[in-house]
Amino acid sequence: MNRMALGLALWLGILTLPLTASADPAAEHVEWGRWTLDYEVRDNTGLTLRNVSYGGELVLGKASMPVVRVKYVKEMVWWNPFTWFGSRAESGRCGPFQDRLRWQDLAPIANCADNKVCVERATVNGVQWLEIGIYARIGEYHLYQAWHFSEDGELRPTLHSRGLSCNTDHHHHAYWRLDFDVNGNGQDQVFVHDGGGPDKGWGAGWRKYTNERNDVKSPATQRVWFVRDQPTGHGVWILPGDGYLPLKDDGERDKFGDLDVAIRRASPAEDLPWTFGARGQLGYDEDNQGVQEQDVVVWYVAHLPHMAALGPTKWLTLGPTLKIQR
Repeated sequence: MNRMALGLALWLGILTLPLTASADPAAEHVEWGRWTLDYEVRDNTGLTLRNVSYGGELVLGKASMPVVRVKYVKEMVWWNPFTWFGSRAESGRCGPFQDRLRWQDLAPIANCADNKVCVERATVNGVQWLEIGIYARIGEYHLYQAWHFSEDGELRPTLHSRGLSCNTDHHHHAYWRLDFDVNGNGQDQVFVHDGGGPDKGWGAGWRKYTNERNDVKSPATQRVWFVRDQPTGHGVWILPGDGYLPLKDDGERDKFGDLDVAIRRASPAEDLPWTFGARGQLGYDEDNQGVQEQDVVVWYVAHLPHMAALGPTKWLTLGPTLKIQR
């Protein structure tokens, strides 16, 4: 599947046909092809999916995007008087910010009958796709968050962004929270695979996570992750995004956003809107709980670079790919 073609067809509305749209933040139910799910916009966590099933089998209990953390090259900080002077736009000193998509931030989507939640379908290279998306305005930022479903079992979360709060380079770090519940029995396992890696009991290159931990991408070894239901062997691949033009991938982590993937044991006490602030890193791993054959949450973080030279009107898009395996 050509990611540029998919992005153009689904975001710009080419070949799209409206299905249904939400008039309020309450959950709506969707049945399309082999997919069934509920969606909602509430709790400052963007467009959230619940009870996502494929072919009659549960895949995700909940999937959301709690925050987009934004880090500018130049910051306005309280302890440095040299950063205080001049307007932010003129000095280029901004942030950092924590953008959380709320119902009140949403704007009508012009190519979807002015609905605030747009549900559309498209055919791209002979494959049927369903898109559910919202368009938010936060300050100078335009943010379009969407979930794309293919008839053959792919799910692609995406973030589209444009706009400049200050005329300087910056990164948008998008955090997706994926509460897996494969087959609905709470017996999830999480594996990571590196090409050319040793056999540690699960096959060449495979390693099983035993406890909560953070991890990073490794393009050199084509690192991917796999969430597996222990009783059935069914699962979901988590593949780093290979880029929607002009981007080539899901970006590179830095000190501000220092991880790409985080494995956590699911807990209702951690299913909250973002609590770590603009400068805070993802937590919830202080007790280092075991994740073997448990209900597991995987956080995926993408790092969208925005060069000021591109201007405020250039849309940039990124996000991972999830693939169902039966």
